[in-house]
Amino acid sequence: MEKFVASAALGCVGAGGVIRGANGNWICGFAVNLGKGQILEAELRGLYFGLHLACDKGISNLLTEMDAAVVVSLVQQVGTLSCHPLAALVQSCCVLMRHIGNCHLAHVYREMNVAADRMANWSFNLDLRVSYLDEGPAWVSSSLENDFLGVVRPRLICTS
Repeated sequence: MEKFVASAALGCVGAGGVIRGANGNWICGFAVNLGKGQILEAELRGLYFGLHLACDKGISNLLTEMDAAVVVSLVQQVGTLSCHPLAALVQSCCVLMRHIGNCHLAHVYREMNVAADRMANWSFNLDLRVSYLDEGPAWVSSSLENDFLGVVRPRLICTS
């Protein structure tokens, strides 16, 4: 299972993700500082870097969970996006998904994706590049376990 998320702080964007085994264990992860940019592109680049990492690791059975419902929708509508400014990036993600083979993309709420969110936030401490990690940082282990166990977290909802 793979979880990706992007984050924005003061106009800067970054992305991060975790690839977990079936029992929730860390397989590998990444964080990328993308500099200034738009959150939608950061979410798509996060998906791209995560799928690229999965391909590099030879993973052939992958459930990808993201907290960006718009990205999930764009990937599902790839055939109708020829005029979209990010169409090439969406298509690149789809090519990687086909290369993986059994790859599914699903939306989850950020509260179920805390480990990936922490990786994305950590990206702001990095230079403008992607960092791949074979070992999980100690500060993400409890979030990884809680995500796997489905620990309930509060979610604020506007009701205006």
